[in-house]
Amino acid sequence: MIRTGHLLGLAALGWMFIASGCGKKSPSDPASNAGVDRSVAQNVPVPTSVDPEEKYKVAYVRSAQAFSRNDLDGAIKYLDEADQAKPNQANNANLRGAIYTRQRNWAKAEEAFRESLRLQPDLPMAQFNLGEVLFLNNKYAEAKERFQIFLNSQPSNDLGSYKIYLCDLLGGNQAKANEFLARLQPSPNSPLYYFSKAAEAFYRQDKDAGMEYVSSAYRIYPPDANATFADSLVEKGYLSGEQAQKIPEEDKKVKTDELKTLLPEVKK
Repeated sequence: MIRTGHLLGLAALGWMFIASGCGKKSPSDPASNAGVDRSVAQNVPVPTSVDPEEKYKVAYVRSAQAFSRNDLDGAIKYLDEADQAKPNQANNANLRGAIYTRQRNWAKAEEAFRESLRLQPDLPMAQFNLGEVLFLNNKYAEAKERFQIFLNSQPSNDLGSYKIYLCDLLGGNQAKANEFLARLQPSPNSPLYYFSKAAEAFYRQDKDAGMEYVSSAYRIYPPDANATFADSLVEKGYLSGEQAQKIPEEDKKVKTDELKTLLPEVKK
């Protein structure tokens, strides 16, 4: 995200980079979207004692593993165990919100993310994920506030900037959206420019131009980088999931020596 998969991470669940994005399983690692350390999530020790802290860690990581497999019933089961072992944990509430987001249970997801922020107001992933739930429900002004708080703590995060732009674009704040787009330049490090331009084209119902920008992004950047941005276009109905995950054939990918033309600021 949030892909209901893409929460920051996710974009997240660090970033449900939650994306998602929602209802669809993200092509990027969902465990990382939940703010879960992937290396830890792959090696869950069997508890050797009844120590509450150990029980909590094992249950939490098992919940994250289940979430990454899209076993949402299992994720809830283990998360309940984690809550019993160590209640009132912001990370627990954030992961619970990610699970509800993927189930598209918006009310419970929002409640869980707000609880996470009550327990730990400075948790960036929960701010982003709450913003994502609000965004997916067309509450653009409220979503923008959450994404801005997230961006204040992560000022160089392009996904956060993109989400704020989408809130302005789709929320009717055309002046702000145009201002952002006017100062945006292509970068070799992020597909932000291409997906922002694509969103603007789709919004004014120029599907051909929108698809051209999306195709350019997929020719230049790695699939996972594109997926975090494409998810919002999928959620808003501008792209299908299949289009968003399509990877160009190798011979159609942009070669390094072509980047100077595509990205003027890149020098040979």
